Amino acid sequence: MQDVLEGLADNPALPERLLERLAQAGDEDIHHLLARRDDLTEAQARSLLAHDDADVWTLVARGRIAWAEVPRDVPHLLVAAAQAGIAPEAAVRELAAHPDPEVRGQAAYYVTGLPPDVLTALARDPDTHVAECAAQSSELSAELAEELARHPHVAVRAEFAGNAHAPPALLAALLADGGRPAPSRCGACHRRAERCPDHAPGVRRIRLAAAANPATPPAGLEEFLDPGEPWAAGEFAERTDLPADFHPRLATHPTPYVRRTVARNPRLDEPLLRQLADDPDPEVRRAVAENPAVPLALLTALAGRQKLPREPLPRILAATEAELYEPAVSRVAQVRALVAARPDLPAALVDLLAADPDIGVARRIALHPGLGEDRLTELVERHGPPVYGAVARNPGCPAALLRRMARDADSGRRTLRVIAAHPALPPDVVERLVADPDPRVAAAAAAHPALPGETMERLIEQACAGRPSA
Repeated sequence: MQDVLEGLADNPALPERLLERLAQAGDEDIHHLLARRDDLTEAQARSLLAHDDADVWTLVARGRIAWAEVPRDVPHLLVAAAQAGIAPEAAVRELAAHPDPEVRGQAAYYVTGLPPDVLTALARDPDTHVAECAAQSSELSAELAEELARHPHVAVRAEFAGNAHAPPALLAALLADGGRPAPSRCGACHRRAERCPDHAPGVRRIRLAAAANPATPPAGLEEFLDPGEPWAAGEFAERTDLPADFHPRLATHPTPYVRRTVARNPRLDEPLLRQLADDPDPEVRRAVAENPAVPLALLTALAGRQKLPREPLPRILAATEAELYEPAVSRVAQVRALVAARPDLPAALVDLLAADPDIGVARRIALHPGLGEDRLTELVERHGPPVYGAVARNPGCPAALLRRMARDADSGRRTLRVIAAHPALPPDVVERLVADPDPRVAAAAAAHPALPGETMERLIEQACAGRPSA
């Protein structure tokens, strides 16, 4: 019953009169789902607040209750109110000056639009954690950014070095040597009186953070091509602004993660793509297939010997109609399936692939929005239950075909879950599926807007009747 109640809490057609009754029947999970509803009124939000296990944070963070009703003695709720923009500036300033550094850190990290002087005070906070949170802000002034780049603590500089909104010139300086002057405090020494003899590990941390930042200029990244720095190399290998001489070194890196990342880089030339297409790691070969610049002939060759993603591939999406015809008639079923996955296929290719005998091709083409009722019915009759799930995902699947598939005893639970969520499903089928023994099928049906209101009310009353008295 819990799954059905959760589905009802998500149902956009839940009558307003039933919301409070559902809240009475439900637990904290139901209250959380109700608090997240887009159509929740202020009166309903106040009603939810009356429950002991109400999700107050969600109600506040989504701006569902007025500032006057936000509990003043719960700091994280005040932060949520500031984040939602319902807290007055005076309250935001109080948060930024709160005696608990955790609260100040939350204000620095989560609240946007902070007054400049408040953000400056947080960046200069004596507690390192608070300054770290401020260093990640996207709203730093040029002067404050320079100050954070020179912060004496390694951790603050490292957070700033990872900030994609930081000025490139400052990031380049942090990449070069950790910034000047050198940091004087780190995690190993900030809790004791004596200082570390040096902060070499901390400086390395700063440089690695800058190397992984896409806003850092590529000049200076060459050192991180070293096999001993696989994490940093893997973070920047897909950047399209790298010098061309980086690519061969990345493509031959001993760490597969780095080769997988660079294999998706659209700036790679064809010889390197062909080299990576023969990589011993299957994930590297799959990454080549996902590269928007992979030659179509290489992609189809890969499909003949390597399992590829089901999602439409960038190169197929960019192909012209003339380029698509040859792979659409390939003898390799997976090649034809790659074409069938493209959502904007020309009508002639849709008709061609809809008649394909391969189930893999059928599952891909069944999703095509251009297929009419006759074509979808032909797919169901030709392939049976193995194609039901894909047909049910087609937004144009007609009600009669959904009813037919839902009635088939061979329809699996996974297929029924998809059918239960289809917007064209008739109300009587929705009502039948809400009683399905599979809880996920029942939940999907309970969330369907076509579920009759009287059925919703009956289910809620059943839950209320079965709930223990307080």
